[in-house]
Amino acid sequence: MGKLLLYIQGGLGKVIMSTAVIRNYKEKYSEHEVITVSGYPEVFFNNPYVAKALPFNHPYLWRDYISDPKVKVFTGEPYHTTEWIKNRKDRHLIGIWTRLLDPELKVKHNYPDLYFSGPELEELQRMIVTEKPLAVVQSTGGADPSASDWTRNPPKAELEKYLEKYLESHFIVHLAVPETPPLQNVHQRLEVLSRRQALCLVYHVPKFIGIDSFGLHVRAAQKKRSDTDIFLPLKDSVIRVSYDIVNNITPCETVQRLIEEAPLFHSTLFKNPIQSPAETCPIPVGQNFFEV
Repeated sequence: MGKLLLYIQGGLGKVIMSTAVIRNYKEKYSEHEVITVSGYPEVFFNNPYVAKALPFNHPYLWRDYISDPKVKVFTGEPYHTTEWIKNRKDRHLIGIWTRLLDPELKVKHNYPDLYFSGPELEELQRMIVTEKPLAVVQSTGGADPSASDWTRNPPKAELEKYLEKYLESHFIVHLAVPETPPLQNVHQRLEVLSRRQALCLVYHVPKFIGIDSFGLHVRAAQKKRSDTDIFLPLKDSVIRVSYDIVNNITPCETVQRLIEEAPLFHSTLFKNPIQSPAETCPIPVGQNFFEV
């Protein structure tokens, strides 16, 4: 029996997306054992297509797995491919990644996979008891939740304005860590959840409002349309990393034009990690990003 060791670098959202790549791989190599190495092994808990989920610091990783002649090691980076950098049309990252792993693989699975147990859901239900429907909002993401990046995060004032429509109908929870800038008028900040609990909460919550980050991919794992609003400050992200089963909120035409005409836009978006300093933002003060 063959073995694949999939070494996944990157953030939580990317690791969640990898579950779809693994499903595509298992369609052709159903007898192969898949071992993942990532910064977020909890993503693969209960996943029937993953035999082992290891962290980067797993002891004896080389001795026990990488050096094994039966193990195929894949460390390919989909963000470094021509398809991604040149922004080939109709190319979602899942498809690019699947074909990078094996050009002969068919992209049958376009949504991530997440598996939760009954006790996990019951644990959350005991933690959060509300009379109104629960809504979860995620306002920041990435390695530094205290930072706001114009190519990633919706303007805080615009997000708060958008949330006003749900203040009466929903109990709004802000999914946050201590460094996350607080939002006005939300009822509660969740700072004590484990990462696994946060995944389970976002997956099951009646309404989710978030950004181009892990929450988007968690909701897509439901594989059906849900009450999900995703702010995408870059319009190209709809095709490249998002899904048609969520409500994609993109910049207004004026902002999109300003972004596309900015000299640093393509180098920032397609060649380098999406982390652009505020002084490179081409949107002037007083111009709203979104028309919502």
